[in-house]
Amino acid sequence: MRFRRCCMKWQKRLNIALTIALTVAFVLLGAFVFRLSYLRGIEALTDLFGSIKYYFCKIFDLPASEKPAVSEFSKVIKWDLLLPENFETFKANFIVFWKTFASKENFLAWLKFTGEKAGGFSKIILLILPCLLALFMAVKTFYNKPNTKHNQDTLPLKIYKKITLYSYVPIRDFLKQYYEYVKQHSAIWIVWLVLWAFNLNIASIIIAFFAYYFYFAVTFDFGSFYVQFVKVVMDLQVIVRYVPFWAICIVAWLGFEHWRKNLALAKLRRMEMSNRGFINDLPIVSMTCGSMGKKKTTIITDMALSQEVMFRSVAYDKLQKTDMKFPNFGWIAFEMELRKCMEHGVVYNLATIKEWVNLKRQRYEKHHNDAWQLFGYDSCRYGLYYTDGLKTSYIFDVLSTYAQLYFIYVIQSSLLVSNYSIREDNLLIDEGNFPMWSNDFFRKEERPSRHAHILDFDVLRLGKKVIENNPNAGSFEFGVVSITEVGKERGNNLELKEVKKGTEETNQKNDLFNFWLKMCRHSATVDNYPFVKVFADEQRPTSWGADARDLCDIVHIVSSGNKRLALPFFTIEDMINEWLFGRFMKLYYNFRFIRGDNTLFIYLLKQITAAIYRRNVKIYNTYGFSISNIEKERGTMDGKAEKKKYYVMNKKIYSRRFSTDCFSDYFNDLARKAGVGLGDYLEYETEKATVDELKMQNSYFINALYKNTDSKESSADNE
Repeated sequence: MRFRRCCMKWQKRLNIALTIALTVAFVLLGAFVFRLSYLRGIEALTDLFGSIKYYFCKIFDLPASEKPAVSEFSKVIKWDLLLPENFETFKANFIVFWKTFASKENFLAWLKFTGEKAGGFSKIILLILPCLLALFMAVKTFYNKPNTKHNQDTLPLKIYKKITLYSYVPIRDFLKQYYEYVKQHSAIWIVWLVLWAFNLNIASIIIAFFAYYFYFAVTFDFGSFYVQFVKVVMDLQVIVRYVPFWAICIVAWLGFEHWRKNLALAKLRRMEMSNRGFINDLPIVSMTCGSMGKKKTTIITDMALSQEVMFRSVAYDKLQKTDMKFPNFGWIAFEMELRKCMEHGVVYNLATIKEWVNLKRQRYEKHHNDAWQLFGYDSCRYGLYYTDGLKTSYIFDVLSTYAQLYFIYVIQSSLLVSNYSIREDNLLIDEGNFPMWSNDFFRKEERPSRHAHILDFDVLRLGKKVIENNPNAGSFEFGVVSITEVGKERGNNLELKEVKKGTEETNQKNDLFNFWLKMCRHSATVDNYPFVKVFADEQRPTSWGADARDLCDIVHIVSSGNKRLALPFFTIEDMINEWLFGRFMKLYYNFRFIRGDNTLFIYLLKQITAAIYRRNVKIYNTYGFSISNIEKERGTMDGKAEKKKYYVMNKKIYSRRFSTDCFSDYFNDLARKAGVGLGDYLEYETEKATVDELKMQNSYFINALYKNTDSKESSADNE
């Protein structure tokens, strides 16, 4: 522990020393290499001051001096590219240039130049090709020698690992740690960003833009656009002259990556909004149906996650509107007291919140003390009633509504209740005032997880309970209920034909679960909005009894689309990645078939291929999606189905949200207790099953056949 603290102390000192050294180096570069950029920046600031002064003189009709210098060429950076000084000359020269560029002579000259360069490259290739061929033959000859030295490193690989262990690995780890250090201390990278903005003359371009903006706002001098274009090109000379071409390419690629990733995220968020619109159109109870593998559970989980976020969002919107009914009320003091009552268990559901506000109301009507019960609200000045044109509301009625909405919004607990586990990672950000939820499904950073509440079906039963006097009974008020395989839980009319309502045992006919479905909105309605939704799935609609199914909308999954990518311009990269991966895997497994050891060549090739593969997988996991074609109809199944699309986005639904084999532990338990596996099953002796082998199937069909045969044989023997 002491050694670790010592290492951390030295690491911190090294971080500080390196930061100071880099900052000093950047400043010295600005002083000795990029001095012209700072002179241009001073000129741009002077132009900005002159433009602002000219702007206010024109606005207030004051006598203005001559035109600002922003409309003239720079006197600091000299023009090296020799562009014309006015637009007319530029236009004439451009026409001449284009005619020359598109001429036959220019094309033939280009072909000649290309041929000469290609000839030079061909000579280099002819020299390199035999060397590569010889290397390939040597490697192939070496790797075709079979061995069974399992997981043993060859000598070249051992040397490589030893060298990189003391060179590459420490540098890599330090750079990663230093990157995190700089990222955590925003002042460092902000200072560096400002320094390089001035060094590379980018700051001058930004300042010059605002200088020209103030000038153009009062002059509308369109003729000076060309001058500004020339000045921008002149300012960019610093980057072209001092920054290496490869560095410009890297920055351009990073900018391109940032742009297209933002474009992809915007597309995914539009899909999420489209999904939410579809979910909003569903009634309180809905059932998603489809054959096996059509992503039924995936879609109801996706809808449940979206619905939880929507409930918080609706509560937030209604809080804002409720706040405006009494804008001078001390809402934050009211919220803080409510939060304390929640922490101490005084209030824990909507019913207790109503009692809590009602107790305040009784005390206020007894003592009429604004400071005690209304948190210093001046009732004489601002009033105790709000009229919206339809009705008049007493302040405590509004407080009751606000408290319930705030409880739904702020409770740091999942709003999901399900018969299978669902993971969520929404985060409540609280600085001690009004908290805000961070619930973007497509963010990059990891968040703490919480999971859905275990669904005790007794809390949804208004009649008989499986556990008599269940302490959870009657406790469910609001939330999102998600039930997979609902037909197997509730059964249909045919399956329940022999079940009797009057029995002592709890069953589907006497638990009044369907009554809860019909009345669940009553306990969940706050400010005329029902904060409850039930999502269920099953393979066939008729697997759930008609009494409950008639309450639903049925969502039929017609087809689940193939994977797509929201990231634009990735097709060529994807093709190259697939080609490289396929080639390497074929080589790699041929090598593994022949040899059991680890070689340097395969090790390096595997590292490169793995990096390409991981990047490809990460991109598809982050920006991938598929489109499910669905049809929505009423639960009565007597109307016309409405065709819709539902977007299943990988980042949202496949980030360890749920397990598709949610009931697998039941079968795991059976298999563990059985003590045999697939390899222990008897095999057929020939291509045709014998009588004994047929009987080993324990088949209803085979048993029925031989039962009839045995009965006929026994009757014949009796005769």
